[in-house]
Amino acid sequence: MSWLELPAAPGRRGVAVGLAAAVASGVLWALAAQPITAWPLAWLAGLPLAWAIDRAPTRRRAGLAGGLAALTFTVLGFHWMVYLLEVNAHLPTPVAILGLILLGLYHGLVFLVGARLTRALRDRRRDHPRGPWPMALCLPLGFVVVEVVAPTPFPFSLALGQIDVGPLRHLAAAASTVGLVALLTATAGAAYDAATRTTRRWQPAAGVVALAALLAVGSVRWGGDGPARTIAVGVVQPNARVDVPTTQRERAAHLAALRRATRALEDAGAELVVWSEAAYPFEVPRDLTADVDRSHPLSLRGPATGPLIIGAITSDDRDRYNSAIAIAPDGRFVGRADKIHRMIGSEYNPLVERFPSLARWMPEGAGHYAAGDGPRLLTVEVGGAPVRIAIMVCLEDVVPSFGRTLAALDPDLIVNVTNDTWFDLDAEPHQHEALARYRTIEVGAPMIRAVNTGPSSAIDRDGRVLARTATQRGGAPTTLLARVELAPRAQSLYATIGGPLTWGAAGAALAWWLVPGLVARVRRRRTT
Repeated sequence: MSWLELPAAPGRRGVAVGLAAAVASGVLWALAAQPITAWPLAWLAGLPLAWAIDRAPTRRRAGLAGGLAALTFTVLGFHWMVYLLEVNAHLPTPVAILGLILLGLYHGLVFLVGARLTRALRDRRRDHPRGPWPMALCLPLGFVVVEVVAPTPFPFSLALGQIDVGPLRHLAAAASTVGLVALLTATAGAAYDAATRTTRRWQPAAGVVALAALLAVGSVRWGGDGPARTIAVGVVQPNARVDVPTTQRERAAHLAALRRATRALEDAGAELVVWSEAAYPFEVPRDLTADVDRSHPLSLRGPATGPLIIGAITSDDRDRYNSAIAIAPDGRFVGRADKIHRMIGSEYNPLVERFPSLARWMPEGAGHYAAGDGPRLLTVEVGGAPVRIAIMVCLEDVVPSFGRTLAALDPDLIVNVTNDTWFDLDAEPHQHEALARYRTIEVGAPMIRAVNTGPSSAIDRDGRVLARTATQRGGAPTTLLARVELAPRAQSLYATIGGPLTWGAAGAALAWWLVPGLVARVRRRRTT
């Protein structure tokens, strides 16, 4: 008899063992993610939780096990939240730690729903001669709901660490990270089934193989053939925080350093140069249609002779926007894209937008930016031919639905301008990059990421990193130069029907869980 077959111990000891199993799953998921990236552990992480869910004396206790796993994963994997609240919201350390715990409790509530769903489906056939529904089926259905339905200010995935495994990351073309997480949890569920079932132990494993085959077939992209060309793209990484007060002289010196780095990249062969989010240190009026003379101290392009994509704060008489501006060699502004998916707290507060008088009660560091009115393609001439560029500002590159929206615009290249100086340099910037790499696979286009303190990177349309800078805070700007192939976009199943596909799967799981109970309740009322 394996430990998985042991019944839950009664009383407090049983509670402690179940909670320990849930904590073990949270620890394994954290170790599988960046920065440690022990990715094989993600394939085992669901196993202790499956045991805790199935052996809990009640569904409520099973749900609590899921919540504790999420709390553990959040506290270990999202520890950068404390830095964010301490440094940027200027909160005391105990309050910042409380903020991290509250985020973990919110994630725990979402995982609680997934765990309750898993247990309810198992219980539905608990007395059947063939036993309950396989854990290899029930566990992934619960976590599909977690991946698809859960709104969170900091999008994440349990598939973070799989991004460096080529065959696995490519499965995202079928169903984004939702499909990968389903495969991870189905594998853990099949291992649990193999250890606890007395007959037909092979059937759950066969189901996992079938799921993997479906994802593999669904990940085959079409199109993408045709004439291709390669362009040299440079990135200027400022290595400086842009969210702290500075003097006019300091900002002018910062701008001069960015211009010198840009010119050095062009001298090295860059045909297009990208600056990171809000790298230009002065606000740009939204009615401005061209740069000032290049000799002017506030000129965006300075001595640059080629096209630029520059992250800047733009403003009009009423609002400020987090924007990216495309500048032609002659100084004309040939396009502007404004951030749509804003960061709650630092860029907007829904309560303040509804009740402006509450603004005076908000902590220092809470900003307000207006949202853009829709996605934009910025078109620049590179080497005499147009390049259609889809812009993602900051965390927009971790939002799968936004990737689908941009895919419909058929871009040649994705440019992400990011400010990760809000976070510590340890984990979050690398988690951010990992999730962004999935977008290239789903959209079928390469990506340039310009990040204020790194890592900046050039990523091909298969999620491979072509070049990457190190994280750095302080010192002269870092530059990156990479040759990026532009080809007709490789179209994916996820970019085409990913919304109905993933939401349909989550909806089906919720319906299988909730509808039979509702029907039974209605029938009971009719008979009484």
